[in-house]
Amino acid sequence: MNLNTNNTIGNSDTKSTRSRTNSAVVEPAQAASVTSQPAVKSSADQVQLSQEAQKLGQLQSKINASPDVNLEKVNEIRRAIAEGKFHVNPERIAEALLNQEELLG
Repeated sequence: MNLNTNNTIGNSDTKSTRSRTNSAVVEPAQAASVTSQPAVKSSADQVQLSQEAQKLGQLQSKINASPDVNLEKVNEIRRAIAEGKFHVNPERIAEALLNQEELLG
């Protein structure tokens, strides 16, 4: 079964397409007039997420709560630069850039 953005549901094996609005099945000729009406929400509508989806949601929350920058690593590099202990390896940088370009390809 395929879902698309105009609220129609169709089976890819058949040529017919039906539009669903408020649990009523409407033929394609009537779909334009029905879908132009505002959707009515029912208090009985429910969604149940699988355990995998719940875990993904929890992981997303953890990711959102973590800082974008590892300040400990940044401070370590700053300290190494200040002490003259940080050395740039141009070959390693060039290789990483080439690898990234291949991924974006």
